[in-house]
Amino acid sequence: MTTPTYLDGLDSRAWATATLSAPLVTQLVLVLLIASAWLLGKWFPGPALPLFAASAAGVFVLCAVATFVLIRSTSSRARGMALSVAGSYVAVLVGATLYGIWMLQW
Repeated sequence: MTTPTYLDGLDSRAWATATLSAPLVTQLVLVLLIASAWLLGKWFPGPALPLFAASAAGVFVLCAVATFVLIRSTSSRARGMALSVAGSYVAVLVGATLYGIWMLQW
């Protein structure tokens, strides 16, 4: 299996940083998503699904900007953090979507 070209420059330090920081970064991304959805619900009362979608879009923009800034760094630890931020956003989005469909009956 070949590695995509954008992952070629990652060394063991980058992968170790991504692995070790993922639990903390996942919690931070989850807090951002919950807090932004809560604030949107306070300001604009309405159905939960559009508020969640708007909140997820906002957090996506923040995570994408952070990932693009960090991945261009020369530091392998910063590139590892970029992987951690991107992976954490995907994990939080999938988990929140499954929770919404299964428990909240969206």
